[in-house]
Order: sequence, then C-alpha cells, then structure tokens
Amino acid sequence: MSIPISRHHEGDTHQKVQPRTLYRDVGMLQKSLAPVTSADQFKSPEMLNKPRASVEIYNFFSHEARLRQPSSLKAGSAGLPLNIISLSTGRPSPDTYPFHAMDFTFTDPQLGAALEAGVTAKSCPTGFQTRTASVARNEPAAAIDIAIALSYGYSQGHEQLIQYLTTHISLVHSPPYSDWEVCLTVGNTSALEITLRNFANPGDSILVEEYTYSGAIEVARPLGISLIPTQMDNCGPCPSSLDRTLSSWAVDYPGRPKPRILYTIPTGQNPTGITQPLERRLAILKVAEAHDLLVLEDDPYYYLQFPKSDDSYFSTIIPSYLALCRTGRVIRLDSTSKILAPGLRLGWLTAPKTVVEAYQASHDLGVVHPSGLSQLVTFKLLSETWGHGGFEEWLQSLAQHYQHKANGTLHACRKLLGTGPLGTVCSWSTIQAGMFIWLKISCAQYPRLNDKFQTTKSIETIRLEIEDEIYSNALERGVLCSKGSFFEVPALPRSARAKTEEQSSTELSTGHRRGWQDLNVHFRLTFASEDETDVVKGLETLAGTLKDIFEL
Repeated sequence: MSIPISRHHEGDTHQKVQPRTLYRDVGMLQKSLAPVTSADQFKSPEMLNKPRASVEIYNFFSHEARLRQPSSLKAGSAGLPLNIISLSTGRPSPDTYPFHAMDFTFTDPQLGAALEAGVTAKSCPTGFQTRTASVARNEPAAAIDIAIALSYGYSQGHEQLIQYLTTHISLVHSPPYSDWEVCLTVGNTSALEITLRNFANPGDSILVEEYTYSGAIEVARPLGISLIPTQMDNCGPCPSSLDRTLSSWAVDYPGRPKPRILYTIPTGQNPTGITQPLERRLAILKVAEAHDLLVLEDDPYYYLQFPKSDDSYFSTIIPSYLALCRTGRVIRLDSTSKILAPGLRLGWLTAPKTVVEAYQASHDLGVVHPSGLSQLVTFKLLSETWGHGGFEEWLQSLAQHYQHKANGTLHACRKLLGTGPLGTVCSWSTIQAGMFIWLKISCAQYPRLNDKFQTTKSIETIRLEIEDEIYSNALERGVLCSKGSFFEVPALPRSARAKTEEQSSTELSTGHRRGWQDLNVHFRLTFASEDETDVVKGLETLAGTLKDIFEL
C-alpha cells in the first residue's frame, strides 16, 4: 500500500521520507479498453482527506478553452468493459495488430556504478547490468497487454501509468490539496502550447523569466501572446521585479489585460542553469497569491538536482511549487525527456482537476493520447521492473552522473576561460542541477568596439554582431554553442515611460538599460551529450576563438 510522505510546506524545515521499499501502488485496475481513469482511484485516504484547492480555475480559462468540448464519440465509448459488443467505434481488432509479443531489456537502476567504471553504451554495449520484461498480445493476467496498450486509449493516459504516477506524485510532491489530477502529455513543449491556448487569449500577456526556454518564446508568438520579462538574479526571477510589474500594470500598459500566468523553469533553468532555492519559491508564490496568478511550473530538470548526501534522494531535493502551493494555483509539467529518453515523447501534467479536464478536451481532438507503445514500455520499466524504489535509485544515480560531468566542465572552464587574459572577459555561475552553463562574455575589451560605435548602429545591433562573430567563428572551428539571444525575451514597450533618445539607444532586448561599458553577450553551454574529453576539447576551441577575436 502506498504510504504518502510529508513534503516541505510553508514553515517546514525538513522532509520526512519513508524507506523506499514501503511504496506500493494502491487501487484496482479495470484492465479494459480506454477506461475512464482518475488519480482519485489510486490516492491514499490521507491524500483524499486533504482540503480541496481554493482557486477558481474556470475564471482563468481562455475563450477557446470555454468553447471546447470533449469528443462525444470518445466519451460515449470510454470505460466500456472488454465483453461489450461494439458496433460503434472504428477500433481495429487486436487480432489485426502485427505485434504478437515484445521483450524489453532495461538497464539496472544503479547507472552510476557502470558509468564510474568507465562503461558507456558506446564503449561497451553489454557493460550495463540489465533486467528483462515481456508482454504478449492477449495476456488477461497481466496489468497491461499489447491489445490494451496499442488500442485507442483514454485521453488522460493508460490507467496503469496513471496509477504509478499517482503514487509517485504523492511520494515526491504530496500536493497539499486533495483534488489534484494527473494527465499524460506528449512532452513539455506540447503541454506548454496546450496550456497557453487554454489560459491565454490572443493579445494577452504572460510573465516569464528574462531569459527563458526558446521554445516558449516561439510557442507564444503565433498565438498572439506577449511575454513580459521578469528580472533575474542568481536565485531566479526576482519577486520584487515581478510585484513591481504587476502593481504598475494599469499605468505602464493601459488597455492591456493584466497577466494571469507566470511561466517559470525553477530547477536547472534553461538556459541559465539557475535553481531557485526554497526561500525564492515561497517568495514567488506569495506574489502569485497577492496578484492571483497561475504558476506554470515547467520542470524537466527537477530530478537532475545534484545530490548533497547519500540519503534517500527524494529527501534531499528542493520542494516543487506543486508541493508548496496550498491553494492549487500551480500547473506542473514533468517529462521523461531528460530522465529516460526524449524519443518517448511522454510526460505528465499535475494540476487541479478542472485544469486536467480542459487539457483532456484538447487531447481528444488533437493528439488523442500519447503513444501507446511509449506508455507500455515506460510502465514496464517504471512499475514492473524498477518499482518506485528503483526509479528513485535511477534518478539519484543519473543526477550523480550529471554532477560529475558538471564538475569536470566547470573545472575546465576555470582552467581555459577563467585564467589569464580571458579571466577578465569570461564569467559564469556554478550550477546545482541540470545540464547548462550560462557563459557571460564582456565586450568591453572587444578591439573594434570603438569603431562600431562610430556608426549609426544601435547598441543592440552591435551586441548581436559581436555575438554572431563569436558563434560563427567557433562553428567554423567545429564547436556549436547556443546564442544567448535565442533565449532573451524582448521587453514590451511601456506607454507611461517617456524615453529619451539616449535611453532608446541603450535599451537592450531584455528591457535593461546598459551602456557600452557593460555590454555583454551570453552563450548557453551544455555537457549533456558529449563525453568529458570532447567537452574539454570544445572549450579549448572556444577559448582559442575568443582569444583570436579579442586579440588576447
């Protein structure tokens, strides 16, 4: 039986975690085609007895979300028993599937031992300890078989994974309200797009970090949604900046609807690598409560928090916004892309039931549901092969792997970019999670800077030219970096701000006034996919590129 844990809430200082082996899924599976499923079927009594969320989600819905209805055809056939005689849906018989049985070979959850021994899939494909799992087309005794997995499924996801994730969410986050729900997604970018459609109209604005996921910028643009950048420091978005923007909204942006959503990447942020500490998350939530915001928590790097001890991994990681918010104003997005494999195209959304119902309606008439094969293989891995304890071991081992790579990369940065003449040009912040390092390059020593300022070009144009020069030269030498400008959120002009000609010429795309003295460019570096030798080689090449461009 699943035993929920106590997570950090406001005022708490410790997390209480039961031994891993105590966690088991609860509730009965229906094991039918596309059964109507809810996390409530699999929650513990303690979870169900919590107070309900107090936020009125319907008030936040967009016009599109209010008009959209679930598929009537799917609703009419969902949850039927296997022995029903159906003359209704165009559902092919499993007998016509060209899949009789499948065997899976999975890596042992203790990934770290193999990696520390120098074993990789490239160097030694058989070097990992493995476990196997099988599934047949018609297997009545199994939790799931091919006939169920590869048929049309319920838009919320197969009940088997919903059951597993309900236990997992209770274990890791223990949301402080009872009526939360979980829905499978086809990844966080898709979930983000659907969420914006459900909660923002064309012409609306949402609040984001001043540097944010480039996909979020590109998703919002064709939807007619403006992004409002929030100033960041080394702990993430600044609560004072967020509060100031919202408090002065009617004056600064007359006639524009006040933002109702804050989009944030709180852990190992893309692109800056920043992880918001607990105190910052609580401060942001306080602003969200004061201004009645929904918090869209996009957290694919949450389980890549670098371990601080050998204790149970879940007892050491920073609580999520979902775990901290008592009123139910958080929509949390999780993904398998960074912790299992991106090609699964599988994730999950956790939020109040009303949010998930709107998301399901979008699924009904869109992707229908995530790939049945992806759901099958993920269930066989997480539930039947690893279990909850094994999944925690995997995540801790994976986080240790990234921590090791991060330490090696930061050491190389200090050696190659942080000493000698480049030491006054390059800087970066240490990271506590994820896979990104945000490299800041000061342009004050750029040798042709004065010549560029003799032209009529704006500071912004000059900055982008220098950025492109570095990018192009590094690429010619065989190293690809991500331009920082890909992640910058342009500021929306404020009507009440009277700009002088001088201010206009020093206004950068992130909305901050800067002169040439603190002209900087950024690059996002990652150590995720390359081995340590190639990472060092790439940094050596980048260092040589910068020395040549800056004539150092």
